[in-house]
Amino acid sequence: MQTLLWVLLGQIIFAVIVIVVLKKLLEKELIHAALEKFETSKVTEEIKVITITSASVINDELKGYFQTIQKRRMPQAVLNFELNPSLKGGVVITEGDVVLDFSLSNRLENFWS
Repeated sequence: MQTLLWVLLGQIIFAVIVIVVLKKLLEKELIHAALEKFETSKVTEEIKVITITSASVINDELKGYFQTIQKRRMPQAVLNFELNPSLKGGVVITEGDVVLDFSLSNRLENFWS
């Protein structure tokens, strides 16, 4: 019986590790897709503020990519980074009235509906 419990515990730990790794990989893919869309979205001169909202802190390398794209496409705009843990992963980019939603919570919601 005790061996069975150890096997079950091992399987639970393994499943948790797999889920965490898959979430990180999915989040990375969502952020890269958001970067591509951000780079190709329509440029509007009226945009003064661009907000990048993420579930967790975006590393400096990715921030640099967002800043490079923003300076090239909309140098007049200010780029802000915000945290919102309810996104579960990924990012939401707000450019004036345009919202580019690459959040994990939105993807899961669309998947189940």
